[in-house]
Amino acid sequence: MSLSFHWSRGLRTLGVMVSACALALTAVLSPVAPTAPAEAVDRKVTAADEAYYSRYNLDALRAQGLKGLVDNLGEIDARAVNSIDIGEGITDGRIDTSIPELQGASIEDMTPCTVQSDSSNDDHATSIAQLLVAPDFGIAPGATIYNYVSVPNSSDAGSDCALGSRASVLGDHSGLIEEALNDGAGIIVISSNIFSRDRESLKWAVSRAVVEEVPVIVSMGNESTRNQDRSLVQWGGVVGVAALERDGSYADYSNYGDGVSIAAVGEIRVRRASENRVDAMRGTSFAAPMVAGMLALAWSRFSSDDVSADQVLQAMVATARGAGGQWNERTGFGEIDPVALLSPDPSQYPDMNPFLEKGGDSKLTYADIREYYHGLVDPSAIFNDGSYVYRGVDERVVNSGASGYPAHLGTSPLYHAE
Repeated sequence: MSLSFHWSRGLRTLGVMVSACALALTAVLSPVAPTAPAEAVDRKVTAADEAYYSRYNLDALRAQGLKGLVDNLGEIDARAVNSIDIGEGITDGRIDTSIPELQGASIEDMTPCTVQSDSSNDDHATSIAQLLVAPDFGIAPGATIYNYVSVPNSSDAGSDCALGSRASVLGDHSGLIEEALNDGAGIIVISSNIFSRDRESLKWAVSRAVVEEVPVIVSMGNESTRNQDRSLVQWGGVVGVAALERDGSYADYSNYGDGVSIAAVGEIRVRRASENRVDAMRGTSFAAPMVAGMLALAWSRFSSDDVSADQVLQAMVATARGAGGQWNERTGFGEIDPVALLSPDPSQYPDMNPFLEKGGDSKLTYADIREYYHGLVDPSAIFNDGSYVYRGVDERVVNSGASGYPAHLGTSPLYHAE
């Protein structure tokens, strides 16, 4: 597709959302795939325990000094809904930073309001944090995680989660994505295949992320389902991540279809903090932050160059393993290859999000993103956006003042294009 407009934001910090972590974004859990029995040991988990560490040659990348040195990884964790769980999901979880594996890691709880949580959700968030930034075996140990706890049910949200007429928007996916962007997260990771109760506000939150070139990384889910109709991975601009087994073969529990963009190993060994035991865990919720962490490494290498986030995504597609550059509905463009990703100069690739248009029933299209970019979206549909300015010609928007957003009538670039 040829874009009729261009945006550029340069490289930013990496955000992850587990309960919301600094590859900033929301994670929704999908049913976790069966795993091996827990290991009742007191020793710390190390890189030697992780199959992905050798598969992706992370020792060699560490030797080059690549640790994902970005300011913020935004992680939004979500509670498992309708048996949805894995790595990251819509679980409300807080990261337990007291465990030995996370000593020395940079993690900040950025949840903007009061949200109830429980130990199972906390374990989920803590597992993803270990995968991302554990000093010994994390993908991007030099990154900072911003953690955001999401609200799966309005009853779990405190009164301080309300914004205007929306009772729990600051704990909802759309509100948390906006919050992560406001906080400067550079990558948003959502380990969940369930999305916001309000599709309209979520559409504009994701549009903003695409316009500002903050990658939104979302797990495919673990129900072995094609084109799961409630999943954010179906939306244009979103990076949908499928799971692979530790040997690189396709994990048959992984969802598939039009939304898949890339694939990564979905098995890790981490400490389950609530029981102080080491568990093997599997699912697309871990594959998604695996990709986010590797993008953080790319940021670390190319942040001083004239390279955009969209060009790094293009490089990820061009250097993926196993698909020969051809897309398929199981693994997208193939398995992410961090060594290959970090080898070429990404500036050779188009400065355009490679996932803007997806097949199937996409709830976010290029036209929507373009409308947001030009400032033509009715601001009453947007919540918690710290940057939006209405630039259309509807005087009612200015006269009502209900949205609280600034309005500069008739100043949209669309009206002044040659």
